[in-house]
Amino acid sequence: MSFSNFHTIVRKKRRKEQIVKSLFVIFFIFIFTISILNISDSANQLNISEENDGIDEIIFNYDRNSLEVATDTSMLHNPYTKNLDMVRIFFENNYISSLDPDISTYFRYGDINGLITDDTIYSEDNLLIYNTLLKSELDQTEIFDTYLKLKSTPLWYEDTSEQFQYGFVKSVDNTTALVENSDRYLIDNLLPIFLLIDNIGENIDDLSIEGQKPYELIEEMFDLISSSEFWDSTNKGFAHHNSTSDKYSESNFFSILANLLIHRTYSQLGLDESDKILSYFLANQTMISMDSNMWDTIDKAYYCFADEDWSTLTSGQKNYHLDVNALAIITLLEFWIETGKESNSPYLLRAIELYNSISIDGHLWDDFNKLYYNIGRPAWILFDSSHDLRANALMLEACLKLFESTGNFTYYDRAVEIFESIENGFYDGVNNSYDFSLTNSTKNLNSNLYLQKSYLKASEIFSSTFLKSEYNVTEIIPNYIFAQDVMNLTSTYSFLKENQYYNPGNDSYVPFTVSYDIIDADIKYLFKYPNSTFLYQFENQTKAPEASHTLIHPIEESVPIGNGYYIYIWANKTYFNMAETLARFNIISGLINEKIEGLPDILFQGQIINVTILLNYTRIDDLTLTASLEGVDIIEYPSQELNFTASIELNVSFDLTAKFGVGLGPSEITFNFKRGNVTYLSIIKLIEIGYSFNYKHLIYQSKVVSDQDILVSLDLINFLPNATQSLNISFSGLLENTIETFIQEETINQDETKSVSYYLKTLEDLKNDTIRIEMNILQNATVYYTEELIIDIIPEFEIISIFFPDQIPQGASASLIIIIQNNKNVFESFSLSINGKDVQANIDQLSPGKNWITKNFIPTNNPYEFGTKTYRIVLKNSENGEIARFYFEVVLELSTFNLMIFYLLPSVIPIGIILYFLSKEIKHKKLRR
Repeated sequence: MSFSNFHTIVRKKRRKEQIVKSLFVIFFIFIFTISILNISDSANQLNISEENDGIDEIIFNYDRNSLEVATDTSMLHNPYTKNLDMVRIFFENNYISSLDPDISTYFRYGDINGLITDDTIYSEDNLLIYNTLLKSELDQTEIFDTYLKLKSTPLWYEDTSEQFQYGFVKSVDNTTALVENSDRYLIDNLLPIFLLIDNIGENIDDLSIEGQKPYELIEEMFDLISSSEFWDSTNKGFAHHNSTSDKYSESNFFSILANLLIHRTYSQLGLDESDKILSYFLANQTMISMDSNMWDTIDKAYYCFADEDWSTLTSGQKNYHLDVNALAIITLLEFWIETGKESNSPYLLRAIELYNSISIDGHLWDDFNKLYYNIGRPAWILFDSSHDLRANALMLEACLKLFESTGNFTYYDRAVEIFESIENGFYDGVNNSYDFSLTNSTKNLNSNLYLQKSYLKASEIFSSTFLKSEYNVTEIIPNYIFAQDVMNLTSTYSFLKENQYYNPGNDSYVPFTVSYDIIDADIKYLFKYPNSTFLYQFENQTKAPEASHTLIHPIEESVPIGNGYYIYIWANKTYFNMAETLARFNIISGLINEKIEGLPDILFQGQIINVTILLNYTRIDDLTLTASLEGVDIIEYPSQELNFTASIELNVSFDLTAKFGVGLGPSEITFNFKRGNVTYLSIIKLIEIGYSFNYKHLIYQSKVVSDQDILVSLDLINFLPNATQSLNISFSGLLENTIETFIQEETINQDETKSVSYYLKTLEDLKNDTIRIEMNILQNATVYYTEELIIDIIPEFEIISIFFPDQIPQGASASLIIIIQNNKNVFESFSLSINGKDVQANIDQLSPGKNWITKNFIPTNNPYEFGTKTYRIVLKNSENGEIARFYFEVVLELSTFNLMIFYLLPSVIPIGIILYFLSKEIKHKKLRR
């Protein structure tokens, strides 16, 4: 699909979306008007909820577009963009050329109705349109793709045989598709820098189309303009185009802005440090040259153009063009920000001086038409008295820049004057586009593009409003005492914008915020109850001429106590966007519940509980109130009168008793403190209503031996103060053959706590390791309480550990150690046998709990017995029942003693005797010799 077709589909789709949005806005206005007419009904149907959960989230995350602003919705409309869509449609319908099927390109000149009068296509228009009229129609990827497609049209020239022989040419003839003006103008080749940086932004590193990245193309254009094709390193300035050495002020001011933009965003763009240094150098040197050569110190204005060496010898060179000087103001202010933003900076002072000079009535300012003339000569002789759309659009942008930089509303008022004059004198409501000048109704695309560029800047300022509302107290959400306090809320409506300035000292950008209070604005207040129903509204609280408005409003007794009251506050002024905010406050009586003592989680039927409430009385007047305790399920005692003294705490006691026979479960009770019909404090609590009797301190054995009793004990409580109650306590196994079923009737006297104990019999030969027993407390045949007891059935005896050595020297003693747990509650006799022979251990009975059984014996005394011996160890209870049986093998080792006595010594003695006699024989033979 071609880009042209794709672009047409996108436009149609977005037009449909805009129609849907318009219908939605109309529907919203209709519904909103109806809602305003029914406000009084909402007030009459007030129903304040005690539950305010989620209120904070609603307050601080509200939809700014849903704010009620009465029936006047004009304050929601942006005046600067109201015709943008219609102008775009006009040029898309009439000015699209057929130069390239892959990209929409546009003509510049048309007659009053948009009929094309010149089929020349200019690079400037086709680069600028995608940064103005079509800016909102394309996303970042589409902008980058559009730029690449523009480079593939005849508008782009490139000679790969020589360095820096590339760039956008001035114009192309649509009929022949041949270049009409092959000169590469500086402005045309600066516009790609603005287009790519302004629209691609933070995603510049992630964007790539067919291997090309935005930063590479920005660097490509920067290399071109900083080359000798444009930069005059001798005279420190930029040539108007590649075929001339003349220096034009307009293109040099544009070059300063482009270089400053590169310097500011080089890190984001991923450019080399050398590019950053060079861009700042070029901007600085150009500004020095402009101030030294093109500034008229007498008339306080910049000349139009100069020769190569900055000389201005002809009269036309020294003319004061409005577009040049408007652009100079913008450039001076931008350079002021990029050089440290000092308050006494010569760039700021010169921008103001220049504005004052050209804005004198009779210089370039036409006070009758509220527009600027086009060209003046030295001594401010009017040369061209036309009111050019493009030049006035640039001057409108200059006024906006002055306002944004200084906060002086005089500049913004002048911008509004120009805007209104353009809308009233230039806009053709029939064709939905702007005329070339006040006296020329032809439709020039270039002029309309520069107008929309300034309107986008105006729209940005229009939208940069902020409303701050603060109470005169330290609390963010104050508590106001009714019939005593007075609300004091100060609201300030401001222009607020964040930016950065360059600090040359440490080579860094420093964030700063500009904030200017907007005077003479209308501010309105809409009060709402916590449930968002209407309370009342204050309108047209005009801040004239102060910078803020303070609402003084007494808090009346008729306003109900509650948390989460809202004040919707909105402010607006013509040519500034409506700003809104929310303030929250609470209404209190001055009677504060500090704490409640004695309030139970469960209130049993017939139970009498004394509840004490500590009240902090913060009012400045003495007061008598009536206190009462109310609830459907409780006995209501007579109300009591309380006398409160200013700033004194007071303890108030109530008797709380649940009615006998009421339904069980949660019940609401209310502590009320009133004066007549006015509620000063209402404390609502939920309590659980329980039966007229209860139990506590349930204790039972969690582990028992089979066929033993399970001891269970508990306390039974009767809450009735003057009646005896009979209860049945039953225990049964949840599985068969676990325990004997048990039931016992108990009588509990009035207001008595009775301790009872029961022994539950387990059955023999239980096969379950764990049994479950259900305990029920009944009255008559009704079960009121059920509890499940979990009992572990454990064996009579448990072998914890056993020790017997696995090897032992001959004749040494072996130690048998058995650690056994007796789980029975009585002493138990036992017997121990080794290899079928009963032996005596260190103890003859197993006491309840842990026992140590030890037995020492010598496996063998035979010095010639080796190898492995096996031992069978049997442990039996008093009834000769086998508790445990163990088998051990022990390895008999030769001891050192036996080795010496029974092995070595019998061999050594005969050898010694033999040696003795041999020695004696040898000696005898020697004597004989």
